[in-house]
Amino acid sequence: MTPPESGKLSESLRHSIETAPPQPLDFIVRVQAADDETQARLEAAGLTVRYRLTLVPQFIVTGPGLVILTLLDEAWLVGVEADGPVHIW
Repeated sequence: MTPPESGKLSESLRHSIETAPPQPLDFIVRVQAADDETQARLEAAGLTVRYRLTLVPQFIVTGPGLVILTLLDEAWLVGVEADGPVHIW
């Protein structure tokens, strides 16, 4: 498994995933290429792709957090962040 210092996932998000109840979570998954092949890999792992963004290659996904931990060793995965609401004042 990828060590916490790999830079693909913050230690705080890793902790949240490891301690969260088994419910779907929302993530931003940064990838090398936001293409059909990468989307198929994410879906095969058990994630639901909600959006594909190509300007900055990333997918907005929902699924079990533990699935994210299994993907961290993949070379095509650049990084993962929690997705949440954006507020404008």
